[in-house]
Amino acid sequence: MGVAYPFRRRRTDSFRPPSVTKSRSTTAQRRQGQNCMAYTPPWERLSEALARVSEATGLSQTEAQADICRAIADGAIKVQGALGRHSTRHMTFKGTVLDRNHFQIPRNLKPTDFDWAASRPLKPWMVRRESFKVPGHWYLDWIELLRTDVTNALCEPEVGGTPAARAQGKGATKSRSRPAFDRAQRAITALYPAGVPPQAEVPNAVLCRQVGDWLKANKLPDVSDDTILRAVGPRN
Repeated sequence: MGVAYPFRRRRTDSFRPPSVTKSRSTTAQRRQGQNCMAYTPPWERLSEALARVSEATGLSQTEAQADICRAIADGAIKVQGALGRHSTRHMTFKGTVLDRNHFQIPRNLKPTDFDWAASRPLKPWMVRRESFKVPGHWYLDWIELLRTDVTNALCEPEVGGTPAARAQGKGATKSRSRPAFDRAQRAITALYPAGVPPQAEVPNAVLCRQVGDWLKANKLPDVSDDTILRAVGPRN
């Protein structure tokens, strides 16, 4: 006798596996995403900072490099650097990044002290004894500058981007202030409020030295002789 199996009722409703439906907001989110701004890293290499400062101020590359060096030495720009090799010990700490507080940064930095393309000092920097387990002079693989510090210390905002300037009309020419040029003009005005004498009375070399002394006395960053002469304008 065969085995009787229980009767199974056939489903009259058609079963459909649950499907994953796309959210109605997906398309909208994708469209909104197209308007998002690209991420800007907070740190930048020397070459990028140099390009931004030159573009924002109208300075030559040499002048912009000098301004960046002074700002780094004065502590106006935060710096971080990756350790390479120790100058006297056979040691490396690849991947170790230290901030400005770990370094004793030279006070008189010059553009020739850096490899601007590789974004690193050519000479070793001193790592403070109290801040790292292996102090001493270290060659650095690279350094980076805090982008906001570079902007605040060396890049001036567009005059044409202010509401007052925009009110002058869409055809108004956007101009950018130039910190080094402005410092030179400020010094010249203070030294010669009635106007700069002719070269026969005050030669260019003397004038540049006077402007440099005035800036130093007022604790302002120095400017190049070319910038000073451009600020003075043509003289007889």
